[in-house]
Amino acid sequence: MTRSSGTNRQHRIFVRWICFLLMGAGLALCGCTSSNLTLARNAFYSGDVVMASQALDEPEKVGSRDRLLYFMEKGTILHYGGDYEGSAAIFLQAAALITEQEVISATRQAASMVTTEWLTKYKGEYVERLFVHTFQMMNYLLLGKHESALVEAKQALEVYDTYPEACDGDYFTRALIAHCFEALDEINGAYIEYKKLAELMGNPAPVADKLCQLANRLGFYDEVEHFSQFLPDKNEEKRERPIGERLIFLSRGRAPVKIPHDIILPESIRFSFSTYENRGGYFPGPEIPPLPGIGTRTRVTTDVGKVLRASLDQRLARIIAKETARVVAKEAIANNINDSGVESLVRIAFFLMEVPDTRCWETLPGTLTLIREPVFPGDNEQAADGPDNPDRFYRYFSIRN
Repeated sequence: MTRSSGTNRQHRIFVRWICFLLMGAGLALCGCTSSNLTLARNAFYSGDVVMASQALDEPEKVGSRDRLLYFMEKGTILHYGGDYEGSAAIFLQAAALITEQEVISATRQAASMVTTEWLTKYKGEYVERLFVHTFQMMNYLLLGKHESALVEAKQALEVYDTYPEACDGDYFTRALIAHCFEALDEINGAYIEYKKLAELMGNPAPVADKLCQLANRLGFYDEVEHFSQFLPDKNEEKRERPIGERLIFLSRGRAPVKIPHDIILPESIRFSFSTYENRGGYFPGPEIPPLPGIGTRTRVTTDVGKVLRASLDQRLARIIAKETARVVAKEAIANNINDSGVESLVRIAFFLMEVPDTRCWETLPGTLTLIREPVFPGDNEQAADGPDNPDRFYRYFSIRN
């Protein structure tokens, strides 16, 4: 055997080992979700919020690629466990990480061009980024921190402005934003958001009373006349002017989760992608005393699954472009290998590593509803329970069932 042939043989052996290592590393990464995240989600949906929270007590056990998911899931679990301070602290970290991750890691992006999206850090669907601010607004309102809630409302508006087609179907968050303005008597901002909400819903009735009240204060009397036609029947029993409101944040069901799909073409070419699929079942709600009038008051609801799908659809063109580029890159690498055995190994490795990214925020509810119930004199409510507004007060409840 000549020195040259020996060198070639060593090279082929080396390349084969590299292929095996690449395949092993890819398979280890693909589809891997932290066991702690899985444990927390399972405990949460079995009704054990304490165990769910404890499963995420050690953030270092969740890989850096899934750190945003850790914050999202932990923040949600703490919120529904009644620890609004703890939830707010976690969601602040989530928001900071989202901002930080807007600076793309060139190394990980390059690696994902020939391996899998699982190598990249999870950045959240557009509407998931919006929901971070949604939960923060709820946390701060429940804590009576209206100024902090308004800060989150303004940040949420920036997400709406950046991704309108992905997020405009989230009526609940828009209604929450409008309330944050109104609670601090920023009536111009509140009116703008309630009116935008009415336009997006196509039915002003759920917010017609707000629009009439605010338009009257702003001197928009033509608007008052317009929106008054959507008010409830004027012949129904009259009561004295309400002195405040109860706001109920009602969460129901489970949001859909991502499932994988594949398109297989000859020469071991594999296109992969994910879509959202509905889940059944409901999380058992906490014991909460009956709230009078909850079924008869105005409400605004977001179909969380619908907006998640819209959000994913907005990324579809970019997903297809990157997937196509990845397939082309893999084919170029495989076609430039002279050893047929090595080429086959490389193709197998690339095929197995082409796994769609199915990571998502799994503790989101299926629907979010904002219910507003007026409080009248004699309803055993005290103005001291509300914000620093002598003319109006608010009571907040978060319910999940």
